Amino acid sequence: MMSTAGRYASASLLKHLALTLSGFVAFLLLLDLMNRGDEVVQRHGNSALALAKYAALRLPDLTGFILPFAVLIATLLMLAKLARNNEIMALKASGLSFYHLLLSLVPVALLVGLLHFLLSDQVVPRTARILEQWDAAAQPAADTSAPTNPSGGVTLTAPSPGPSESIEWIRDGDSFVRIEAVLADGKELQGVTIFERKAGAVLSERILAERAVFDGTGWRLINVRKLSLADGQDRRPERIAEMPWQTSLTPDHLADLTTDPATLSMAEIWRFVSNPDVGSRPVDFYKTWMLRKIALPLVTIMMVLLAAPVAQGLQRHGGLGAGLAVGVGLGFLYFVADGLLLTLGEMGTIPPLIAAWSPKALFAALGVSALLKIEGY
Repeated sequence: MMSTAGRYASASLLKHLALTLSGFVAFLLLLDLMNRGDEVVQRHGNSALALAKYAALRLPDLTGFILPFAVLIATLLMLAKLARNNEIMALKASGLSFYHLLLSLVPVALLVGLLHFLLSDQVVPRTARILEQWDAAAQPAADTSAPTNPSGGVTLTAPSPGPSESIEWIRDGDSFVRIEAVLADGKELQGVTIFERKAGAVLSERILAERAVFDGTGWRLINVRKLSLADGQDRRPERIAEMPWQTSLTPDHLADLTTDPATLSMAEIWRFVSNPDVGSRPVDFYKTWMLRKIALPLVTIMMVLLAAPVAQGLQRHGGLGAGLAVGVGLGFLYFVADGLLLTLGEMGTIPPLIAAWSPKALFAALGVSALLKIEGY
């Protein structure tokens, strides 16, 4: 009996989730196309194929963003349907409690959570990079009003957000590096400024390079101006056509630094966590995002626990509309709390573990305590 009821409830949840998720994603995608459609057409040509490609590349990111909220609403709809058809009452009359019904939903919720993790960790980073490269490659061709220099050539402006976006400052061991543009998946840099430090955190020299190129084994700085800042040294810059650059930065590091941390995979974030002297942000920033990704599969279970008491309480005291309103409110409240604690963790104000896990634990405890109060022990 329990196996049959569990399979029925799980199938019903998946069906409601598919419908809810499809509707939410379609709505978000429509809003995104309305917002950026003109920009896409301007960059990539007035073609339905360009809009279709943009939509396909944005689809994984939008799906990963809205999936937890869709699980919450789908669970509310599924439990409301069971209550409306008196199926929950029949389940209890057969000797099985509401807790058994929820327990049967844990495997499917965990499966959805694991798929959410894979989508966020493997699919979204790839599609985000493809979209960035697609935009960056089209931008120079689309910018027909670029100013010309005195020699008659065209001076290209830096493309808007993409893989060639500037990096303000990076810590590289005892050195500080600024890069104006990152190209070719991090293998070519433009406008490189390096401040070298010696013992005692005293600046020893400044290096300005027009370009830096990674040849597969190491970095080479091109068109260099090297200025010694040590006391007693000649302060005139030394011009060098080409010189090696000893650094712990890799092309992968530099490509990741220009990317939104939400679109980095676990392996990419781990590169910064395991190398705390490399990065444009404090190590707590990357630890927070890594722990947040680890906790991601449990978000769907937390949403099920949050929806259960809402559905049961309003089954007795309200209707479906009131239940959905409360569910939407709880969902937005979770996203606000999660975003706030994430920001505090990024800044190092609170430990990364608390920033990543406490919203899930808090709202799961809220759902369990409310359910125990409604159903009784």
